[in-house]
Amino acid sequence: MTHAMQAQEAQSMRSRARELDVELRSCVRRQIALDARIAVLLAELQQGKLWRQLNCTSLTDYGRKFLGYSSSKTSDLLQIGQRDDLPELLAAMEEGALGYKAALEVARVATPDDVEEWIQEAKDLRLGELRAKARGEELKERVVLDFLNEQFRAFDSGIEFVRKGSDLWDRAEIVAFVFEDFLARHTSGGASAAVERGEAEERAPRNERFRIHLDVCAECGSASQATSRGPVELSPAELEQRACDVEVLDLREGPAGRVTRTIPNRVRNYVWGRDRGTCQVPGCDLRGGVEIHHLDLWWRGHEPERMLVLCDEHHEQVHLGLLQIWSGEDGVKRFGSTDGVALGSAGDRKRIPLGGNLPPLGGNLPLGGRPDLPLGGQPDARCA
Repeated sequence: MTHAMQAQEAQSMRSRARELDVELRSCVRRQIALDARIAVLLAELQQGKLWRQLNCTSLTDYGRKFLGYSSSKTSDLLQIGQRDDLPELLAAMEEGALGYKAALEVARVATPDDVEEWIQEAKDLRLGELRAKARGEELKERVVLDFLNEQFRAFDSGIEFVRKGSDLWDRAEIVAFVFEDFLARHTSGGASAAVERGEAEERAPRNERFRIHLDVCAECGSASQATSRGPVELSPAELEQRACDVEVLDLREGPAGRVTRTIPNRVRNYVWGRDRGTCQVPGCDLRGGVEIHHLDLWWRGHEPERMLVLCDEHHEQVHLGLLQIWSGEDGVKRFGSTDGVALGSAGDRKRIPLGGNLPPLGGNLPLGGRPDLPLGGQPDARCA
């Protein structure tokens, strides 16, 4: 496939993705607007107990029989519809700005005097954060686990074992305790516990028992990964991604060759701590499967300001050319797609709405592109 054909196919895929995104978000906005209308109608149906005229036993019975709603959804929408003193709330739903779950939390606590502030909170916060703030509770994250029988027996036995050997009782506390203990013993030589006590700097986790071996030709830059079934060739993008943070051994030096790392430990630990070990792409808060990315060619240096933490998927997108990163004069790292859609700044809790263009870059090219030879090969050389 020629370069022109590849570019045309990539453009076609981007265009289709944008079309699907526009249609899907339009559908969601219409659905939210419909929820607002349904909430008002349910409130009227409840006000005069008009569900009796339809031979139902309650409003939730009507919702279950005729709307296919659960009792909780009918009740939630009713609470929204009954707040006829908050027209701003219904207007926000009709515009598609708030889903009914967020609108419910606003309906429970807002007054005509502060409804605008609560609507803004609902737009800015995640649902769990909004719920905790509205109810005056500590933020909790809900996790649902589906166990097989053998897994549940092990889980249940473990819970009872910890309860008998400690003063912990709540299951969430026990699970968190077990993981904290595991992490303290198996990552960074126990540095996690030391950090909490203020005795050591935060360290980026590094599992020395798990490594992927890559062979890179020093002349042409081609690379392969060693597997149980022989070497598997890596694409340039895959090699670039791995080269951001690897150990390098030049076999041409023989036994005297010294293993070096593309990121010094002190720099890695600083970048990891600064970014809180969290992917910096706007709206992405993944902390598992994250890596450190060089904004430009790694062999040009390891300035922390030219590095950041990315999750594996976003890191791959950078090296595939699907995601751009650049720094403005203010030093803030910003993200955008290859077709001119700005996504926001590093660490933003939410992505900005789709739309708008990347600011003019002037003489500064977008960072995170695709260098030809990430491990130092000669650009004009080829393997014989």
